[in-house]
Amino acid sequence: MRSIIVPKDKEADILLDTDEATPEQLITLSFDNTEFKELWDAGIFQLINELTESLIDVYEDDAITEKQKLQLVLSSDIFEISVTTDKLKQIKTLFQEALQRGTGVYFYF
Repeated sequence: MRSIIVPKDKEADILLDTDEATPEQLITLSFDNTEFKELWDAGIFQLINELTESLIDVYEDDAITEKQKLQLVLSSDIFEISVTTDKLKQIKTLFQEALQRGTGVYFYF
């Protein structure tokens, strides 16, 4: 299953890197194939890649952890793209959470 994860604090951030974080330490958003395909086809992840110089791709793991890049995504028009799934709003919330918590947004696709 594809998911995006935000650690709740710095300790969870470190533990996530070693696969030791517990579910309680993480905010997780999972996608079914239909939801993921809609967001993928709408170019959401490609736009995030372009803004942040990331490599969010199928069968790739990547993270956005720099405060400036988190802010850049939040201030962009990405979240105004018209999609039927509510996952795009939830992704925006994850970016907000990461910024507030001083952690990052981790993509596991």
